[in-house]
Amino acid sequence: MEELNSRDFELVLSAVQAVSAAQDPVTFSQLAIEQVARLVPCDVVTFNEMDPLIGEMTYRSVPWDYHVPPEVQQNLEVLARQHPMIRYYSESGDGSAKKFSDFWSQEQFHDSQLYELVYQPLNVEYQMSIVLPTLHPNVVGIAASRSHDDFSERDRTILNTLRPYFVQAWYSARDRERLLSHLNSTIGALADAELGLIVLSDPPQELTDGALAALCRHFGPPTSTSPWPVLVEQWLVTQRSWLSNPDGLRLLAPLRVESEGRQMVLRYLPEQVASHGTLLLREEPIRPRQQSLQSLGLSAREAEVTTRVISGSTNASIAATMFISSATVKKHLENVYAKLGVRGRGELTAFVHDVLDRPLH
Repeated sequence: MEELNSRDFELVLSAVQAVSAAQDPVTFSQLAIEQVARLVPCDVVTFNEMDPLIGEMTYRSVPWDYHVPPEVQQNLEVLARQHPMIRYYSESGDGSAKKFSDFWSQEQFHDSQLYELVYQPLNVEYQMSIVLPTLHPNVVGIAASRSHDDFSERDRTILNTLRPYFVQAWYSARDRERLLSHLNSTIGALADAELGLIVLSDPPQELTDGALAALCRHFGPPTSTSPWPVLVEQWLVTQRSWLSNPDGLRLLAPLRVESEGRQMVLRYLPEQVASHGTLLLREEPIRPRQQSLQSLGLSAREAEVTTRVISGSTNASIAATMFISSATVKKHLENVYAKLGVRGRGELTAFVHDVLDRPLH
């Protein structure tokens, strides 16, 4: 993957900060395509939600007045299974940046029904997209399109660098919307949904009865100088400094403890303008780790390697346990990093814990 220069890295950091402020999925989609349009030269960027099995699609775009004629959208819905990127994403689970030229030559593209009935009327010659994890077979993606010159490896690196942070911001926006929905009906619904909510005011304010007690029951008693257990206090300091880290971008990682077949997951929703940050607690059964990893598009072997990596095993110990070579372990990890859009064991662990602890629906 091509390295980003300092200017591009600053732009990526700014984009991550922008989308992290999204309060709901619609706002996230608008912010995300605005940022992609700012970072990747193109004629149009769209946020697309597609069910290829029943042929339904919705989209939002930058520029806002970009218009897809109804007959063209209908053609795309009908031809979705022929679209090389939609088909690849649906079958592989790999949401990393792909472009038409990864699958077809320009001549093959021009000879296709997809070009004749969809992209030629839209004056689109080149396209690159990324996909966010969702329930199969739906495809939720961000696509950049243009009429002149194919997308570069720099463009691919930009999108692949943004993708895991976009995934996390999208999930957080859905969490916020879900919480607001609960709050608008009744605070008691949060308890019914096995959610706990604590506002990070001074002193902390629990919006669901027993949330603070549950937190202390799982993570330990508060200290003499703080309302939080030591582990939670240290974790909060890290979470609050995540975007000001001088070493670069980092994914927010939930805090988790497991006991008697259940787990308590503590997630930090950052402060917004004129409002405090929030702690979201969810107590739930421990899900089968490998099966959940395969739902992200990993093969059975890749899922097993990932399970062992996030538990702290070295490549050598994984190789010995699985009766494979260290080179094979390394290759599996390279595939995992590419599919999930992460770099290194730390990001992999944070990403997997964050995604697998959230429901996809």
